Amino acid sequence: MSFEIVKRESADFGGLVLPRIELGPSAHATDLMKFTRERIQQRGTAELTTVYIAVPDLGWTAVIGYRCIDLGHLEIGDVLVRVPAGYFAKFTPDGRSSDPIEDVWIQAELAEKEGRIERAYAEEIEVFHAPSNVELFISLT
Repeated sequence: MSFEIVKRESADFGGLVLPRIELGPSAHATDLMKFTRERIQQRGTAELTTVYIAVPDLGWTAVIGYRCIDLGHLEIGDVLVRVPAGYFAKFTPDGRSSDPIEDVWIQAELAEKEGRIERAYAEEIEVFHAPSNVELFISLT
């Protein structure tokens, strides 16, 4: 497992909302998640981004979409979410799984269990670059 600590500037993301998502390696494999990703990809989005947002007492909400440069870039009907600046652990696939998204989530869970990172359980960002490259940014305390 290898990851690096990076500082990200605040960024806005637009997309479609999926409430009450389970966070972890299998979240991306649900039928609803796959369907929503396909809808966003059909728009021509090259860099598909999923922002996971902790909602107290409800769990996690996912916004599946794209980086939003400004409000004019936001598609009609999409929501806008801002991820504040902060420090994140950045994970990339290392071969733990044949599925690159599952791979990075497994690494993040292992890093937390081993005490190598201390998660903030705030916004977490998954960036999928076609065809199979993914980056996972886990918010740190």
